[in-house]
Formats: sequence, structure tokens, C-alpha cells
Amino acid sequence: MKEIAKIQKGFTLIEVLIALTIFVIFVTTMSSTYLHIARSQREANTVRAMYSDLRYVMTIISDEARAKTIDYACYPSTVLAGSFSNYCNDVRASAGQIDYLALIDRTSTNRTIFKVENNNEGIKELKVFKEHKTFDENGLETWVADEGYRSGYQKLALDSIKLEGLEFEIAPLADPFDPDNVACGPVQFQPSVTVNASITGASPDTEDFRLDIQTSLSSRVYNLKTNT
Repeated sequence: MKEIAKIQKGFTLIEVLIALTIFVIFVTTMSSTYLHIARSQREANTVRAMYSDLRYVMTIISDEARAKTIDYACYPSTVLAGSFSNYCNDVRASAGQIDYLALIDRTSTNRTIFKVENNNEGIKELKVFKEHKTFDENGLETWVADEGYRSGYQKLALDSIKLEGLEFEIAPLADPFDPDNVACGPVQFQPSVTVNASITGASPDTEDFRLDIQTSLSSRVYNLKTNT
């Protein structure tokens, strides 16, 4: 009995080429999509880190500004408004933008000072200094740096952002709780500070990113004369 030979049919060259073409298109599309997603995720993580740094700075300043009040003793009249001799005829509500913020607590024994300085590379840095009042060997009051600030101002480390600008506006321009200012209407407001900040990204990928922010913070310390 003769056996019937089975004819095995394979793929033609055209079918193989078509299959390879489809496979290459699929892989290319998936790779492109993956790279796009990865790049977007990396950029999103970088922006989140920038916001985290900015939030860190603003939280430190806002916590201090609300828990303490403006220490007018650290602001000569020439710094805030030139001269207070005719201040009550001046309707301005806030000072020009200045590069430091001096705050004192309700007991007048703890002071925090923020200041903005340019480093050797011309990059702005935010620094902080804390001190407290004590008595020296002669029984006289004196200010002493807190632990961790004995060497002076400490820079706040910011890894993801660069400060293009950070300035403070003080309001009112004179101590509202100073008895000499009781009849001066323009200063009879609770002390507050407005923070103006401009940041850019610290990395090459985000150096074109820019964010401007402004926030006003009112002190929760009342009836404290600081212009001593």
C-alpha cells in the first residue's frame, strides 16, 4: 500500500519580511512610548523636588514669622522708610524690599534673623541665625548665639532650586506698639511681612523653569513693643 507523502508548507519570504516589519514597528513604538514616559516621569520628579525645596524654605520662614513678630530694633529708620520724622504724613503701608528679616518672640528673649547674600559665585543664598538673651558675668543682659549658630549664619541647603530673588517687605514701617506711635494712624496695624521669591531649577534640565511666589504672613504676637 502506497503511503501518501504529506506536503509541509512553510512561510514565504514575503510573509517573513512582513512579520519582521510589523515586529520592528511594534518594538519602535513601544520603545518610544517608554522613553517618553520615563522622561516625563523624571521631569515630574524634578519639579516635585523643586516644589519640596521651595515649600521647605517658605515653611521655615512662615513658622518663624507667625510665632514671632518683627523686631523693629533691628531696623534703623533709614532701612525702612528713610525718616520717621514726617511718617504720619506718609500713606505708604509697607517698606521697600529688603534682604533680611529680623524676628523676636513674645518674651523678647529669642531672636531669629533671615538674610539673603550672594556667595562667591554670585548665587543667592538664604541664611538664618538664631540667638537668645542671657546675662553676662556682670549681670548685664546680652545676646548669645544659639547652639548650632556659634559660628554665625547657617545656609539653608537647597539642592533642587536656585534663588533668583528673595526679598522681604515689612509692614507697618514703625512699631505699632511703641507709645510714641499711638496717634500715628498709618502704623496702627498688626506687624506682617510679605515674602517675594523667584526660583529657577538647579539642574540643566530645569534651568528654564521659573516660579515667582508671593505670600504675606501676619504675626500672632500682640501688644509687644520691640523698638527698644
